[in-house]
Amino acid sequence: MSPSRAWHRVLPLLAAASLSTAAHAQLGGLRRAVERRVEKKAEEKVEDRIVAATLIPPTFDSRTVEITAERLDRYTAAMERRRVALAANRQRYDAMQGEISALTEAAQRADNPAERRSYEQADSRYRDCRRGVLRATEAEGEKQIQALTARMQANPVGMQNDPKVREMMASMQALGQAQQSGDSAAVARATERMQRAVLGAVDSATIDRKAASTCGARPVQPRSVVLSDSLSMVVRVKGTEANALRTTAGGVRGSEVGLTDEQARAMWERIMSWLNGVSESAPITRTFTRAEYDLLLERRSALKKVFADAE
Repeated sequence: MSPSRAWHRVLPLLAAASLSTAAHAQLGGLRRAVERRVEKKAEEKVEDRIVAATLIPPTFDSRTVEITAERLDRYTAAMERRRVALAANRQRYDAMQGEISALTEAAQRADNPAERRSYEQADSRYRDCRRGVLRATEAEGEKQIQALTARMQANPVGMQNDPKVREMMASMQALGQAQQSGDSAAVARATERMQRAVLGAVDSATIDRKAASTCGARPVQPRSVVLSDSLSMVVRVKGTEANALRTTAGGVRGSEVGLTDEQARAMWERIMSWLNGVSESAPITRTFTRAEYDLLLERRSALKKVFADAE
């Protein structure tokens, strides 16, 4: 006799025994809970049978390997070790959160909004001015090239002895040799030399020197800004380190389970997709062989436990 039918027979007898209204309510709630549990188990079994009948076998290759009992045992054991390690990391994680909180407060105390705003405004004005100097320098270099081109067209033979033309030819030759040698550092040097020969000096140091006379000195960051930004950078770094102590996203390394890293990652993705699929709010994932699906069903409880924090 099913648990549901048994409850239907027992409850009238209990009611006839003059149980209190409160007891009736409790028993009614208990009956409904048991019935829902029985119905859910039955639905799971029906759903499992339906899915098993409509599976889509995957294509196994160098990345996707079959989920066998041996591989699943190794993977589950590795995930369990990772889960235990995460639990052990909890104390360190909590301590780091305290450090991060203290550093965040220190960064906020060090910051001076008025000084930061004044610096940012001055720096913005300087950068705008410097860009104007750079554009003017490039425009002047373009005019010189146009003038040089006109002279070369008018007197090609005589211009061969022009110092600028000779430097341009030498830099082009050096660039060609560097490219043939495959030396990236030599290519970079030759390219810079040719740019100087053609356009003149437009490197950062040269533009800074030109900007100094037009724009004034580059604004210096106030100590409050330097200190606050430095502390904020430490907060970001420590936050990344702390999060790494508490995550299993991506599964385990391939070397831990006798697979390549790519195969281990693919196996993690397949197991996670299956676990998500058998949850109440997600569609069932069907890309498994019948043997894989049966194996995962058999290990469902263990998988849920070790993959609980892997989402």
